[in-house]
Amino acid sequence: MANIYDTIEWKSLDKTDRAQILLVNEGLKKGAITGGNWTTFIDILDELGLNYQSNTEYGLLNPVFTVGKTEDIREYNRRFLTIPENGNELIEVFKISGEFLGYPDCCIAEYSRKKTPEEKKAKGLQRHRSYPFGRELEELIRKEGSYSDIFDYRPPTFTPCSVNCENAKALLTAYKKALEKNDPEAAKELVDFNRRTYPERLVHEEELEKQDLYNRIASLTSST
Repeated sequence: MANIYDTIEWKSLDKTDRAQILLVNEGLKKGAITGGNWTTFIDILDELGLNYQSNTEYGLLNPVFTVGKTEDIREYNRRFLTIPENGNELIEVFKISGEFLGYPDCCIAEYSRKKTPEEKKAKGLQRHRSYPFGRELEELIRKEGSYSDIFDYRPPTFTPCSVNCENAKALLTAYKKALEKNDPEAAKELVDFNRRTYPERLVHEEELEKQDLYNRIASLTSST
């Protein structure tokens, strides 16, 4: 039987979505919240023995799904029903989601705390200043001109509590090994995604400009 990661059906999926599903399938994440479609995406999940629930209305061009084993999704939903109405509902939602997504307790605690007024004001290119990891990463880049490339393997839903968090680094190291072993294309897409965000792009600006130029030339060549 062919490795599912080598099939045409798998390759047809968005590479970032592939990364998310792969990490769940390899047991590195209990669940994922990811994009997909109503055709090949569902067939792949069935073949992997994973379940899903739609977070968007049926028929949308770019639906979002919660993916995981049936029992894990069931427990995830059950916990939402037990959230007390005490004014801290949003914090509880972040905690439950963080645990389902398989992130370290310290990172969940940091992400689910109430933000300061200054953090709430951070928008646009300043959004990274709304959490400690982003502020620390910017400071590290401005001081040293680089950062640990292990942070380039963060799924879109994961924000470490600190650039010094050993739990986050260990988890991301496991992500990197699984992705590069099973789906190097998905690994590269995740890295590119993170390097295009701010402040990471401060380190990779020249590389990104070359890549964009190459893509434009390739697009023009293929259309002639």
